Amino acid sequence: MNKQESKRHYQSALRNQQRELTRTQIMNALAEIINEGRILTFSMKEVADRAGVSYGTVYQHFPTRESLLEALYESAAGIVGQNLTLKSLNIEQLPEVTKKTVEVFEEHSTILQAFTVALAIQNIQPRSRRERDQKYIELIIERIPDIPADVAKQRAAILSHLHSSLTWNTLRQRFELNANQTANALEWALQALIENLSAQNQ
Repeated sequence: MNKQESKRHYQSALRNQQRELTRTQIMNALAEIINEGRILTFSMKEVADRAGVSYGTVYQHFPTRESLLEALYESAAGIVGQNLTLKSLNIEQLPEVTKKTVEVFEEHSTILQAFTVALAIQNIQPRSRRERDQKYIELIIERIPDIPADVAKQRAAILSHLHSSLTWNTLRQRFELNANQTANALEWALQALIENLSAQNQ
């Protein structure tokens, strides 16, 4: 790589870094506004002002309110997917990863709370969430191969719900549990359900 190519590569990397930083600022601003209870009334200009960027910059990244909300879903799903994977787990390990789950939710609380609110109000089902729900069903069937499909779906629905940002947010906001209490409550509930499944399989 010659000197000119190296310079172009550096400038391109710098532009990409700046672009991601700007997107993050916009996402954080949107999340703050949603967490204030204004998901249905916010304007693109308000997001720009909160993010400290121009309206044109927001429009360049997100031309509509819908694309802005979609980016929020993708951002939150990316955080969860990057940090919490079910690929190599068996069902007995779910209680063990609860503390890690809560730590991730706490670390990214602003955007995940907004994500949870947006999902509830907009009634949107992201593909990543559907994929995780299917994985829970597979974990149930793996543990109890002859379980009826409808029963497996019911059990998986509860496990998935317990291991979600929605339940975490409910325990933190509605019941005012702290992070440690939330992790303990979720671990207890998951352990009880898994023990019940194990007993059914004997």
